[in-house]
Amino acid sequence: MKLSVIVPVYNVERFLPRCLDSLLRQGMEAGEWEVICVNDGSPDNSAAILAEYEKKYPDVFKVITQENQGLGGARNTGTALAQGEWIAYLDSDDYIIDGAYRYLLDHFCGPIETESLRGKQLDVLCYAYYNVYTDGISLADPDAKPDGEVTFEGDGGDAYNHWPLHYVWSKFYRRAFLEEHHIESEIVICQDQLFNFDVFRQHPPTRIVSSKVVRYENGNATSIQKITQKETVLVQLNDLYYNMGVIRRYLEGDKADMTPAAWRTMTIFVTAFTNKLGHVSLCYSEWKKYIRLIRPSDILLLNSKKDTSVLGAFISWLKMCSLRYYVSYLMNHWLYKYVFDGNLRKLIVSEV
Repeated sequence: MKLSVIVPVYNVERFLPRCLDSLLRQGMEAGEWEVICVNDGSPDNSAAILAEYEKKYPDVFKVITQENQGLGGARNTGTALAQGEWIAYLDSDDYIIDGAYRYLLDHFCGPIETESLRGKQLDVLCYAYYNVYTDGISLADPDAKPDGEVTFEGDGGDAYNHWPLHYVWSKFYRRAFLEEHHIESEIVICQDQLFNFDVFRQHPPTRIVSSKVVRYENGNATSIQKITQKETVLVQLNDLYYNMGVIRRYLEGDKADMTPAAWRTMTIFVTAFTNKLGHVSLCYSEWKKYIRLIRPSDILLLNSKKDTSVLGAFISWLKMCSLRYYVSYLMNHWLYKYVFDGNLRKLIVSEV
């Protein structure tokens, strides 16, 4: 079997049919691939939708149901059951353009040709994506083509030091590579960054291609990134602090050969931490408790973000101040609640 696609499912009944329909248009034959859908205790109608597709297309879809373990736990469950040579992850509110997986397998999954790695097996294939804002039903670009070309071929550690290849759902991973290095998703927020840091620190033979085949949905109000319930956000703040600790331990180790990537990843976690603070209302004692988790050196990382726009510079300044002064935190919270989330979210989404 060539490919296993892992689709975690939680509270996505509005988007799920579009995702599954896009998978049916990949040009793959029965026996060549499998789609493992992991229903992670979804409270909505997702289970019924999955059952319908599994019954209609039993040669393609395999449905696993489990108690809620979060995105990372659902991915781990699917990965443990996968039989394909390659593993791809696709979030259930996103979709992939027609024929993309077939095209990627046929054109870009051959042996590495770079002189220094000649003859080695490819372990990671990275492809690209577009951000979309839709109603969850209509396809933004049904005539899109998966065409692309190779833009990098070589040591994955070197690539990760130069480019932010963070997202799990924009890659093929050789299953034997993940098993050999015991790589799994963490059960925390921002697990993509930790997962891929663990992948690329192994220096896998890697190929990057320009094919923009995934459509990443930004219109899902139930996405984990947009949750604003205080109890959930506080758990996420603890998760992000844990993530920072993982990267710090790497930087303090003896083999920190991926220092540029580690600091970039740390910046992502600090930025996410400040974003989450802006989404909840904390009293002074609560704010002080969480601010104490952030080191002064972490705050300085926010100054290193390269954004020349007035809006980007203002947001970076506000985040930095919010980690120092309570009044700035209150302003940050007000702006996120009444301005950023309602009107400016689309303007600050990045495609890196």
